[in-house]
Amino acid sequence: MSFFKNQSKRFKNLFSINLKRASLFYFLKLIRVKDSKDKLALGFACGSMVSFTPFIGFHFLLAVFFAYLLRGNIVASLIGTFVGNPFTFPFIWIFIYKVGNIFFKNDENFSLEFTFQSLFDQGYDILIPMLIGSLIVSIPIWFISYFTVKFLMSSFKKRKA
Repeated sequence: MSFFKNQSKRFKNLFSINLKRASLFYFLKLIRVKDSKDKLALGFACGSMVSFTPFIGFHFLLAVFFAYLLRGNIVASLIGTFVGNPFTFPFIWIFIYKVGNIFFKNDENFSLEFTFQSLFDQGYDILIPMLIGSLIVSIPIWFISYFTVKFLMSSFKKRKA
């Protein structure tokens, strides 16, 4: 039994180290992009906002569209889409589904099975609350990402100078 506890601690430490390294890696990539802090923060915020939508496969396109629309940096928006990744997507999807259910008043007593037939039959029962939840959650995520990245970039450049 202690073997599994040790392995669990090891995995948790390894995961947190890799998460820190990946975050630092993408932040340094963002810092090296030649553009103003505002445009970089705008672009990153657009990418992170789009990560909170259920449109898997279209995150890059949506991030580029919103960054272009708001005149943010397109490369920063692509970096911002990495907020949504295989580790965070299950939490994001559950969160936006729960938020959407609050506002959509969906009947939560249906059974969810992962078969093709059940996905075709119940697809809208899942997708509509997720869309509503993503609309509600994405706006605060945009503001949080924008001000966080702008603050981090300012403090990083002050410390570097």
